[in-house]
Amino acid sequence: MTVDETRPRVTPNLAYGICLVLLGGTLILDRMQLVDARQILQFWPLALVLVGATLVIQSFQRADAGAEGQSFNLGPAIALVVVGLVMSQSTREGRTIMRSDAGESASLFAVMSHNQQISRASSFRSADMTAVLGHSELDLRETTVAPGEEADIEVFVLMGATTIRVPEGWTVVVRTVPIMGGAKDSRRGARDLPGSPKIVVRGLVVMGGLQIRS
Repeated sequence: MTVDETRPRVTPNLAYGICLVLLGGTLILDRMQLVDARQILQFWPLALVLVGATLVIQSFQRADAGAEGQSFNLGPAIALVVVGLVMSQSTREGRTIMRSDAGESASLFAVMSHNQQISRASSFRSADMTAVLGHSELDLRETTVAPGEEADIEVFVLMGATTIRVPEGWTVVVRTVPIMGGAKDSRRGARDLPGSPKIVVRGLVVMGGLQIRS
């Protein structure tokens, strides 16, 4: 037996195993109230990055060994996506979440659910919004932005929808990257007035939609 034969090889199965171990560990720690699974599982798409990286590494290993290319079974990858979505949803108490917050920053996470938040901050600064097969909605009509400053909102939309409501006259700059999706400013009143509070929206919209409303 050669050294190469005993050396562990990087394969998609290894990536699946790592993902399942991390997923199970996160859910166990959440049940023990040691961590908040909602904050961790929002990064579940990293599992797909890990699987893709193993495929790239495996292709180089086959090339070095002179092996012929093999087809990749998409079944486990699809199952990984489904498990990630279902487990993320299992950490939620309900399918519709509505709350208000007076903090300077807001965080909304909606997976196969509707998450709505009203900000009543005296000086709003930032927010992060995630919507995967769901709808996240942030209402800023009862807050304000300090004069001369701008607030940043990071969005990630995957086959879902995100709505941002702002007061009339505010300036909204959308710098999202759409992939089979898009962003739309549906405000009917005054907008982008000189000297008005400014919101900059960044992020990724994949097969979904981002809407700005008043």
